[in-house]
Formats: sequence, C-alpha cells, structure tokens
Amino acid sequence: MIKKETNRQLKGKSTKKKIFTVAKELIVSKGYNNVTVDEICEKCEISKGTFYIYYKSKEDIVRKLYRDDMSEYMEENFGKYIQENKDASPVDKLKTFIMVALGFPITVGEELTRLTFVVYLSLNSTETSFFSDCIKQELLFEAIDEGRAQSIFREDMSTEEIVNYVYSFLTGSCMTWCLSDSNYDIGKMNEIYVDALIKGLQ
Repeated sequence: MIKKETNRQLKGKSTKKKIFTVAKELIVSKGYNNVTVDEICEKCEISKGTFYIYYKSKEDIVRKLYRDDMSEYMEENFGKYIQENKDASPVDKLKTFIMVALGFPITVGEELTRLTFVVYLSLNSTETSFFSDCIKQELLFEAIDEGRAQSIFREDMSTEEIVNYVYSFLTGSCMTWCLSDSNYDIGKMNEIYVDALIKGLQ
C-alpha cells in the first residue's frame, strides 16, 4: 500500500519546486551572476533559511537545472528517434545519441553549460562522468548491448566502459566548445570525430 503524503510533505515539495522554477526563470533571463539567493527568496516570498532547507546553494540549482533539462531533451529527441527507428543499426543508434547530446549545449547556451561544468568540478564528484548524472542511460546501454551481442562493438570493453568512453568524448567536446566562446557549431564540427570514435569502438 502506497503511503499517502502528509500536507507538510506536499507543501515542502511545492516550495522546492517553486524555488527551482523561479530561480530557473531568473537565471535564464538575467544571467547567473546577476541573480542572488536574496532575490530568489524575495520572488518566492520565503526566508533564506527556507531556501537552504531545499538547496545548498545557487550552484546546486544550476546543476539540477542542467541535469533535468538535458534528461528531458535526450528523452524527447533520442527517445523519439528510437521509437521511430527501432530497426536502426546499433552504430546508427550510438551516433544519433552522441549527435543529439552535442546539440544540447547549443539549446541551453554557452553560459549555463560552462557554469554547470564549473559547479560540477567544484563538487569533487565521485561519479565516473559528468554526463552520467545528466543523461538517461537505458536506451544507450540497450544500443551498445545490442551491438556487442552482434559483435559490432569491441568485445574487450564492457558496455559500461563504452558508455564512459562516449561520455568522456562528450565532456571534452563540450568543454572545448565553452573554452572557444562557443564560436562554432559543436555538432557539425565534431561529426568527423564522432565517426572516428565509433570506428574505434568497433
């Protein structure tokens, strides 16, 4: 039997969602450096103490913002591709996954992408990859498992190792794009490298 949430728990969820929504709107419209926790609290009509019950810092919101938006973006775009192309080869699925992921930084912009990397690095995370916390992995794992079952992908690497290899490539591509002030199309510029990466995994 599912335990019914109390009014206090429901109010807490509502408050956390409101903080996140308001902070997101302010950061996107004004820029991260022009938004303060005080301003977020004022807009939400809450105290700073209440803010810190739900979020450790403004950076904590940025990390969640990027993670949630990227998860949604990948689900909408790569998930849709898988639904419409169930018979696509594992190689095509993997390439599409990478190319879709490379489109996300352009969608959210260089400032938020750069800031998210800075926040992630400052947390000293023990995660194997920045993207492991941002991208729903099931469809990617399935595509690689399928490729390994058909002896398309390397047998000396596990599915998890291949996933981490892909995530390392995405991390490097995104960081390079940020460091160059995002003055090029990250997907178009990296397509040749994506082909080389996939070839190396075969």
